Amino acid sequence: MDSAISCPKCSYVRKPADTAPAWQCPSCGIAYNKVRPTPAAAAAAPPEKIDNRVPGAILGSGETTSSGLVYLALMAIGIFVPSNKIWLLVLPLLACASFYYWISAYKRKRMIEDVPTSNIANAAQGYVELCGTVASAFDNALTGPITREPCVWYSYGIDENRGKDNSRTIEKGTAGVPFLIRDETGECLINPDKAELLCEMCQQWDEGNLHYSEWSIRIGDPIYAIGRFSTRTPPPASNLEAEANALLRTWLANPKGFFTRFDADRNGKIAAPELAKAREAAQTEVARQAAHKAAGLNTMVAPDDGRPFFIMNMSQGEVAGRFRQLTITHLVIFFIAIGFLIHNLF
Repeated sequence: MDSAISCPKCSYVRKPADTAPAWQCPSCGIAYNKVRPTPAAAAAAPPEKIDNRVPGAILGSGETTSSGLVYLALMAIGIFVPSNKIWLLVLPLLACASFYYWISAYKRKRMIEDVPTSNIANAAQGYVELCGTVASAFDNALTGPITREPCVWYSYGIDENRGKDNSRTIEKGTAGVPFLIRDETGECLINPDKAELLCEMCQQWDEGNLHYSEWSIRIGDPIYAIGRFSTRTPPPASNLEAEANALLRTWLANPKGFFTRFDADRNGKIAAPELAKAREAAQTEVARQAAHKAAGLNTMVAPDDGRPFFIMNMSQGEVAGRFRQLTITHLVIFFIAIGFLIHNLF
């Protein structure tokens, strides 16, 4: 096998000094012949230079992602339900929804503006904001399915253009892995599950009648994170196996992410060798976490008290400005709904 072969999963280029078998990637351990890119994604050949930044989008879980769908659904009911009185139901619901989203966006704006930025080494235990750059956690990184760039989170789509204002989604997907935020004082492990992701980086282009787009948070990107910060002492050696089993159960609780990482042949099933590989990865990660810092492991997760958990590759000012716009938008919708309701009643 050619010593310069590139892994189709992690893009690692094999070096002459690597000791792994010729059929196996020295970096991620997969068998080269088991990884086959999805047909639509494989067909995309990204241009040599892609640097398209679009206005920051709010992605992931959280209330901020649902408001547009709620407004759209309520407006559709009012327009398409054949009843003159339907607006007497829709408008109060629209006013209540917009008021709720206004309060939510305002709280998030104030929270982003008011929570001070802390250094990782000096951060208090509790709700804090960290600022740094993205680094892979224990060599655990993803490869963008379209751009083939290393990242820790992506959301991509492939749409087919079928004429004017008509398109069909052929393929889409989202995946994320735990990663490190690193500043000049230390590192903190962050899991993007349950986070509201505010992502600025989107690479997109057209090829024939297909439109490719990929949002991503990449290795080396500047990053802000707001959530519950804690430092825990590494477990004693006798507990490492239990920690590895608990980590494996956490991975299994997110089937989509688990299959993205460990289903090497992409057949939608986890075979015994793949499960063994996942168990080995969990043991390795726990062992490296234990040895990573003698003082303890810094982590950030979603707060237990319901406060937002943000991950943002935009500046604090840009994020606050985005929520300021959302606050104004929801308030305008509220007053419009109230105005039309009064008009319909009187």
